[in-house]
Amino acid sequence: MKYYTPLTALLLLLANTACSDADTLGDEPPREIVISGSPTWDNGIRELMDLKCAYCHAVPKPDTAPDDIIADLDLTVYDTSIVNGRVIRGADSVGRWIADGIFDHGLDIYVDLTVIPETILVARQMPLDYGTQLTDAEKGFLAAWSTNGSPRNDSPQPDGDPVTGKQLYDAHCGACHGFNDNAGAGVNAFVDGQLDPNRWYGPPVRPNTATVEKIKSMWLHKVVPFEFRELEALSTQEAADIRAYLVSVLFGD
Repeated sequence: MKYYTPLTALLLLLANTACSDADTLGDEPPREIVISGSPTWDNGIRELMDLKCAYCHAVPKPDTAPDDIIADLDLTVYDTSIVNGRVIRGADSVGRWIADGIFDHGLDIYVDLTVIPETILVARQMPLDYGTQLTDAEKGFLAAWSTNGSPRNDSPQPDGDPVTGKQLYDAHCGACHGFNDNAGAGVNAFVDGQLDPNRWYGPPVRPNTATVEKIKSMWLHKVVPFEFRELEALSTQEAADIRAYLVSVLFGD
């Protein structure tokens, strides 16, 4: 029988519990995910996130995750959804963070609407130092996926009615994502070039990310708590109508 000093035993325990099988404690990753063709959730991104992200970002929280991890993000699934009365964000919600550079620096990710006074929540640079690091090629795959709207697959977006979509957008989206003088979706809460602290605001809508999936995700994560609405998902048709309106404005279609 082998015996260890208390310090050695503690170090072995931490090594066995602090990280997943995929984790490398900051060393080179065990393998690189290579994606052929256009990255989608079904084509490579799911596998990449399972290996390099979901050992911390899953619901319920894995034992390998730090105590202060964001508790409502599950990167083992694509769709943001209602789970046991809670909104759990899926991978369809993280494209903006990728575009804004979360692999290079921390981000002010959103205003927490559930606390008073409202609090800016900060996401640390990802992956954490002890986590499985992403290669430059993998960062490129994730960036391309984000730029293309973080799609599930190559299926076309459903058709919608822009007239109905405008009504929905004006009622539920425009307070944070208004339209600037260049007819592009963007922030409408500026006063003389400065953000108005008395108004809600959101970042500009990236044209290629105006997808039904993203609109449905934003509805659950932003609109429902902002309007203190009953927790209910937006229908696919309603999301398609909002998308049709956005496309008509952003692209003039």
